[in-house]
Amino acid sequence: MGGVANRSALRNLLLLLAIAATAALLLIELGHVQSERLHITSSSMQPTLRVGQILRLDTSAYSSSLPQIGDIVAIRAPAGATGDSPVCGVARPGGEVCPQATPERTSQIFVKRVVAGPGDTIAVLDGKVVRNGTPQNEPFAAPCGGSQECNFPVPAQLPSGEWFLLGDDRGASDDSRNWGPVPTSWILGKVVK
Repeated sequence: MGGVANRSALRNLLLLLAIAATAALLLIELGHVQSERLHITSSSMQPTLRVGQILRLDTSAYSSSLPQIGDIVAIRAPAGATGDSPVCGVARPGGEVCPQATPERTSQIFVKRVVAGPGDTIAVLDGKVVRNGTPQNEPFAAPCGGSQECNFPVPAQLPSGEWFLLGDDRGASDDSRNWGPVPTSWILGKVVK
């Protein structure tokens, strides 16, 4: 009978050690994820994100990788994005999205979706992205509503290391269409719902 009790105690001890090891690994992994909370104050990401929603920002998401098309990110806004009228960093021909942001960034944080990356060409038709000549499937995007912000049919090529960002509410979002793409260093992290 003593052998059965010893085997049972040993099995319980091994089970406890396995649970402790798993918990320790989980805590170590969570310790590597740095996060902040974000409070959504604008309707530019509706219907995906709503005003008043509180989200987590994974500030370590891009420490060893680059953003992906479709990621929702928080950025430090370009200086040209924060006034009453957005300012592109360069003069642009009619029908083209802003190809370059103003060189200064602000402390203001914007939340937008990555729709194109370094070297891509970007145009916007009826509020939908045309990346590298291919219309993108964007079921998350609200209809644009026919405003002048809905159509930028002349493709612009993004510089190396820069990302084009749009709000999901295409008819009401102030975004890269008007103030340009942003460099990777201005991206603060990935939004986690």
